[in-house]
Amino acid sequence: MTPLLTVDKATKKFGELVAVDNVSFEVNEGEIYGIAGPNGAGKTTLFNLITGIPYHADAGSVHLRGDDITGLSPHEIYERGIARTFQKETAFDTLTVGENVRIGAVFGTELRPDQYESAVDKALADLDLGAERDRLAGELSLYAKKRLMIASAIVSGPSLLMLDEPAGGLNVAELSELEDLIRRLSRGEMTIIIIEHVLPLLFGVSNRVMVMDFGERLAEGSPEELARDDVVIEAYLGERGKDAFHAISG
Repeated sequence: MTPLLTVDKATKKFGELVAVDNVSFEVNEGEIYGIAGPNGAGKTTLFNLITGIPYHADAGSVHLRGDDITGLSPHEIYERGIARTFQKETAFDTLTVGENVRIGAVFGTELRPDQYESAVDKALADLDLGAERDRLAGELSLYAKKRLMIASAIVSGPSLLMLDEPAGGLNVAELSELEDLIRRLSRGEMTIIIIEHVLPLLFGVSNRVMVMDFGERLAEGSPEELARDDVVIEAYLGERGKDAFHAISG
């Protein structure tokens, strides 16, 4: 069976710095695929190469359902079914929650104008934001803004949703809700790739995880396999962090 997403030997350089170095991986339909690694490992740069925001790879290729999307513009990639969020929660603060999500419905989708509102309603319901529809986005809490960003991404009905560190800044209760939300989105037949430093969340939702370090793919496997891999643990937390890694991932 053809994977939903295939990244082959993706490479990106900034001068002498190799931010992503010959990275290859595949994501299957309906999977939650995690990407872990220390700061500066190249995780977000890899997301940028896949989506074309704000740049493409210097070498390598990206295929979606076997079709080459390497070098397409961001809106073309979006139209083909890849949507993403960003590390920093973004919204048009002077627009309402519903208006923010409607922008995602209008641009880059094949929805007809008479379908916009029903798509917005569904996205808001999926992210538990229905009651906030007429509230200004600037009045939302951090967690609500993160959910709004996801709602604005999924309103287009993507086949692949890419989440870049959605758990940053959340408290324990919010992390638990976010974990349930990601699982719920996945059960709706959406494939998800998630970058995350909060390992209990990442390991809790992911079917497989790729670990990156210094721009390279260091390892890939199930959360259980990686939790026993001392090379991965040392690269991620250092020698003294092994006990803590085992505790939070097991």
